[in-house]
Amino acid sequence: MARPLQFDRQQALNAAMQVFWLQGYSASSMQLLLDAMHINRGSLYAAFGDKAGLFKEVIDHYQRDMQGIVFEILANKDNPAQGIRDVFEITLFMLNHDEMAMGCLLVNTVNELSAIDADLRDYASEKLSLVEGAFIKACERAQTQKQMNTTISADEAGKMLMTCMIGLRVQSRRGVAESHLRQSIAPLLDLLMPA
Repeated sequence: MARPLQFDRQQALNAAMQVFWLQGYSASSMQLLLDAMHINRGSLYAAFGDKAGLFKEVIDHYQRDMQGIVFEILANKDNPAQGIRDVFEITLFMLNHDEMAMGCLLVNTVNELSAIDADLRDYASEKLSLVEGAFIKACERAQTQKQMNTTISADEAGKMLMTCMIGLRVQSRRGVAESHLRQSIAPLLDLLMPA
């Protein structure tokens, strides 16, 4: 009979997420992960299968915990245009925190693994597509409610906003100041959602 797992899965995932986020997938050795998670190799394999299995669960955990608020805000049915602006405001605020200054784990993963591991790259990319889809749906609602410019389709507007969001995360990793990031996105938001 297999022994039950003797560790807190959520704490272990949080610890692994920090390692992957800081080091990247390739540089996150098994030993670094085991030390951070405070588990042994057997427990990791029993719980997650292997490093790639752990990483996929970390990506799911990241999206649920770190990006869940984005989905909630973009689902604003009463004022979708304000929801879009609020997502960017929260992102800009969070970029000042050390954790978020590391960029987006999903974007980092796609960049790092694009030529190394297509499976993990695609897994992270699918999660980013869900965020893009949420932007598109918010744009559809904003256009229906006459809160957004309709000369650009909701699909195009959502994709532009997603590209802008990814750019913010990458630029923050470069150390670009919040004030400059804010200046860089204001024209797009004003174009799509004039006051």
